[in-house]
Amino acid sequence: MSAFLNNTNWLLIFSLVIGSAILSVLGDSVGSKYGKKRISLFGLRPKRTSQLITALTGGLIAVGILTITSFISRDVRTAFFGMNVLRQQLYNLQFQLTRSEENATQMRVSLAEASASLDLTGFELDSMKNEAIILEQQKNELEASLRVLREESENLKREIKSLKSESVALNANLLLGQTAFEPGLTYSEIVDGLNELKRAVRLNVLERISNESFTQLRDVKLEFDSVEEAKLIISLASSDIRQYVRALSVENYTTGENSKILVRYESGTSLIIYPEGTPVYRKFFMNDESNTNTAEEILHIFLRELRNKAIKDGILPEPSSNNVGTLDGEAFFAAVDALNKITSPVIINAIASRDIYTEGPVIINILFEE
Repeated sequence: MSAFLNNTNWLLIFSLVIGSAILSVLGDSVGSKYGKKRISLFGLRPKRTSQLITALTGGLIAVGILTITSFISRDVRTAFFGMNVLRQQLYNLQFQLTRSEENATQMRVSLAEASASLDLTGFELDSMKNEAIILEQQKNELEASLRVLREESENLKREIKSLKSESVALNANLLLGQTAFEPGLTYSEIVDGLNELKRAVRLNVLERISNESFTQLRDVKLEFDSVEEAKLIISLASSDIRQYVRALSVENYTTGENSKILVRYESGTSLIIYPEGTPVYRKFFMNDESNTNTAEEILHIFLRELRNKAIKDGILPEPSSNNVGTLDGEAFFAAVDALNKITSPVIINAIASRDIYTEGPVIINILFEE
């Protein structure tokens, strides 16, 4: 009750009551005044004119009340002139509230689903971690097994290589002999040259096999491809430049075998790479106290670099060993002795002892320049 009394706008109520009373009195006074004067408006009888004035006064009272209350109270203005707007706003708010409730319900459902999915994901993650641990253990076990297998494989390879090296008398792709043919030779001269090459190949093979085993040398048979040889003869007969011909082993020949030794031909253009007396390779060595290499080591380094340069210049190496020639032991140690006697910086020269062609071999004399 106290809240009702405190929230009531008594000033507005009293203003309306007093204003209505004043206007009623004025309307009644004006109506009586015009009624006594028997004034007629719009052709009406005085009595009707008095009633019209009283009615107009009542209307003015209502208009005045509305005007006054509208100026005094915002709520009255809203009730009189903004009811439809309030009704539309209320409808919109109710619609938004409904939408919000629906969204909230949907979000609760989605949250529940996400929570369930999160629980499932956590379970799957734990399972994956356990599987990863198991896989890591299996990987370590497999790596250990692989290391053991690799060691066993290496041991087997070494054993097989050792057995093969003990039994192989001739390696595949081994240079057994070579010769060169000048242009303009007749068919018979080329055939004689190839026959001479075959004899040299046979002697080289017999020498190698006799050093490797006690095989009966009379059982050794060499086989050349006759079709390949016929094509080679035609090619050599029609060539107008110098050609080299090499004979190489086709496959490994093992001691104790009675199979034939297959030989293939290899041919190509033979060009002069180093004329006789020209330097094949030169190198400067300090040859003082700062050099820790011995004379023998220095010469080995020099010959290895000479081989690389000769191959780069166009000399064909021996396929199985990649060598381009050999320096016999007597000449090598003579060069070592000569180098040991030199105490100053020195230039080592490898001089071609004869014309050296594409097929080689590189035959040199070693000279020193202090």
